[in-house]
Amino acid sequence: MIISVTCVLLILVGFIVSFLFIYKNRQMRHQTETVNLKERYNQEILKTQLEIKEQTLKYISEEIHDNVGQVLSLAVLNLSAIELHNTEIAAIKIEDITKMVEKAVADLRNLSKTLDAENIANVGLANIIRFEMDLLEKTGVYKTSFILSGDEKRLNGQREIILYRIIQESLNNIIKHAKATSIKINLSFFESYISVEITDNGKGFNMEAPPEKNIYKNGAGINNIKKRAHLIGASLSINSVPSEGTTVSVTIPYHP
Repeated sequence: MIISVTCVLLILVGFIVSFLFIYKNRQMRHQTETVNLKERYNQEILKTQLEIKEQTLKYISEEIHDNVGQVLSLAVLNLSAIELHNTEIAAIKIEDITKMVEKAVADLRNLSKTLDAENIANVGLANIIRFEMDLLEKTGVYKTSFILSGDEKRLNGQREIILYRIIQESLNNIIKHAKATSIKINLSFFESYISVEITDNGKGFNMEAPPEKNIYKNGAGINNIKKRAHLIGASLSINSVPSEGTTVSVTIPYHP
């Protein structure tokens, strides 16, 4: 009887020790996996930040060359054409040049506001999108609409900035490829997630076309959007109809 009880106790102790050993191993493996996942996530965030910086520098270069540079070149041209002996005409030209320089300065300020991560974090997603849409409206090329629903809730800094870069990339795609005249953004704040919908009335594209014939759908801009959406735990859908336009929808939970 004593031997039997002893054997049972030994088996029970052995089982408990084995269970604790297996549990400890699993716990350590889980902790290691968690650390590795965190490291991979941080690496992806860093890589994305570097890609965004590179794109930002390219965007700044293009904006300065196409907008600010042209305005200042025109100002210099007008300045060299001033005839000082005719004070009345000279005064008119100087006034025109002043307006050109003021426009160049305003364009640079607007550019810095839409690219400065700290400014985006301070003013919030809704305000920076509204500011971006106002700039597009002022060009006279686009009719814009911005609809805000719900009470704004903030994401943590990196996720909110990357979400804004997704929206910015979508707008850049519209400007470069869509040949649209109307752009609409719906920004909705729900209890557990944010929804963004960007719609244009441009030329659209065939969603069923093979990749080699669908440059817009599979271009660098769309691939950047997909990658960044995945990185911040957002779901992304793109719907387009030829000659009717495109809608990009992003849904991101507050807690991924």
